[in-house]
Amino acid sequence: MGGIQITDLSKWYTEAIPAVMNLNLLVEEGEFLVLLGPSGCGKTTTLRCVTGIETPNSGEIYLGGTCVYSDNQAVDVAPRDRHAGLVFQNYALYPHMTVAKNIAFGLKTRKMPKNLIGQRVKEAIALVGLEGYEDRSPSQLSGGQQQRVAVARMVAAQPEFLLFDEPLSNLDPKLRVSLRVELKRLHRKMEATSIYVTHDQAEAMILADRIAVMQNGTIVQVCDGNRLYHFPETVAIADFTGNPKTNVILGEVAHTEDGLVLLPEDDPYSMLFLDKELREYTGQRIYIHARPEDVEMTKELDEDEGRLNVLAVMPQGADVLVVLEFESCKKQLMAKSQEGFPFDLKVGQPVGVRFRRGNLYSEETGRIIGSFGFESYGYGEVSV
Repeated sequence: MGGIQITDLSKWYTEAIPAVMNLNLLVEEGEFLVLLGPSGCGKTTTLRCVTGIETPNSGEIYLGGTCVYSDNQAVDVAPRDRHAGLVFQNYALYPHMTVAKNIAFGLKTRKMPKNLIGQRVKEAIALVGLEGYEDRSPSQLSGGQQQRVAVARMVAAQPEFLLFDEPLSNLDPKLRVSLRVELKRLHRKMEATSIYVTHDQAEAMILADRIAVMQNGTIVQVCDGNRLYHFPETVAIADFTGNPKTNVILGEVAHTEDGLVLLPEDDPYSMLFLDKELREYTGQRIYIHARPEDVEMTKELDEDEGRLNVLAVMPQGADVLVVLEFESCKKQLMAKSQEGFPFDLKVGQPVGVRFRRGNLYSEETGRIIGSFGFESYGYGEVSV
């Protein structure tokens, strides 16, 4: 089958506002790659260009080694000849057709023999777990079942490439979880090269072999989910991939009698203690990035240590999410503690914070320049 290669892809609806600009992406054969980004970043446009629904303005697209679009070579293969199946956000089912007829419709338009169509439909229905629903209409199905029919319709065509445009975003959270498992199982069985578009970071982490983060019409980082979560390459990526919201603080690193601290730009009197290994950054203005679970709270404050006040305490099962607020401004920090935390937290209570681990970013470029605290968590040295 082969992979998917996109080179210097650009698409604009108005020249002043490009939807996709000079995008480059390689999806390996058999890989499940998730295209992750906020609304309006161009991820759906990219997917539609791959399928041929949208025509790019420039660039090249290869599917399985075959050029299906090139402005230089004047190639633009029709969507039906690209051997790619697409599942939309809306189910796009024919309401007057049964489940079986919806799945068979595309095969009939290809003039396949009836016995082969019947076999394909039966196999697709079994693959998505809808045996016994063949004669029901879409109106008699739940949202999750309708999405399964849309997936089965794609599977029945036996495409070489599977493309998903936020197929689970209209479903309730519990159903989304179960269908994520089904999509992973489907991909393992078909071993088809796949691109999955979503704005949901949790969904991306669960499904992806690799994640390609997209912002402002281009790819800004491609890696596995673990590296993306712990080592975002830019401040913007770090901020986007926080769920709950992550902590990004701009300030100056200073050395005091009590140790190394960050003087936050928004509240320089709320000094935040830093790991001593960061002393090489003394005098520099940098961004500190730390996930909520990497923020440790303490009641034992040093004399000159800045205080943050507890703004909200939100139990989340085994975890407790704590919102902290600086004393001199409205900027907030998020901390996550385990159930059975060493001391009770009350709204308005002052606490100090320590960063267990995190990343540093250049103020000028916004790019990662260092990391700290990860070695004790088994991540070893981090190249930046």
